Amino acid sequence: MMWELTKDYRLRWMDFDRYGRIHPAVVLDIFQDIATLQANDVGIGHDEMLEKGVFWAVARMKYEVLREPVQGSVVSASTWPHSPSHFSFMRDYLMADEDGAALIKATSEWVLIDAENRELASVKDAIDLTDFETLEKRAFAKKPRKIKTFPIEGSPRRIVAPAYSDIDLNGHMNNARYAYFAVDTMGDEGDRAIRSFQIDYRVEALEGEELRLYERDDEDTVTIVGMNPEGKISFTCAMEVR
Repeated sequence: MMWELTKDYRLRWMDFDRYGRIHPAVVLDIFQDIATLQANDVGIGHDEMLEKGVFWAVARMKYEVLREPVQGSVVSASTWPHSPSHFSFMRDYLMADEDGAALIKATSEWVLIDAENRELASVKDAIDLTDFETLEKRAFAKKPRKIKTFPIEGSPRRIVAPAYSDIDLNGHMNNARYAYFAVDTMGDEGDRAIRSFQIDYRVEALEGEELRLYERDDEDTVTIVGMNPEGKISFTCAMEVR
């Protein structure tokens, strides 16, 4: 089995902001794509899981910018999974330039969701773990801690709602689309580049469902909290800036 997969991606001008910095959503999208391809290679891809009545969802993703990618360049993205626990899979990533120098490193936690009741499903009940027992435990980054929230009070910074183009095959907002909402809430930070980006997904966001976004700026960290109409936290995002 191909436990590690590497694929080249050309970065386009639209993948960067006005200051020449790669959009967080693009980083998440590239890593999501390579993860999907690697999962297909080892027989645990979307279609195989859906036949068992479950689908993969990202519970948490964190990346660190070691060096900014260059517009128009070709980067290589690599991913490899860790041995699964009862309810989740840890998966690491690396984005490197054409000379092999590291640009961005990341780690993520994936869970299985029951396609019918939308509740957490057991990884061990859904896949045969025999082949995973010998998987090398190559931990590239520490498992990210849960983002600490702040007291929610006052009016939200923004009110948004996922639209048709934000929704993916699983019927909820795609994980990469949250990054646009978070970064747009932070606003124009021309003098502060994102050093690290973490997003925790709590409750899935559906098409047309209103999200109230609240922001806290602690100088070196900007935290965004998204609340759904039921008053539950849909997602939290922490961006370390420099």
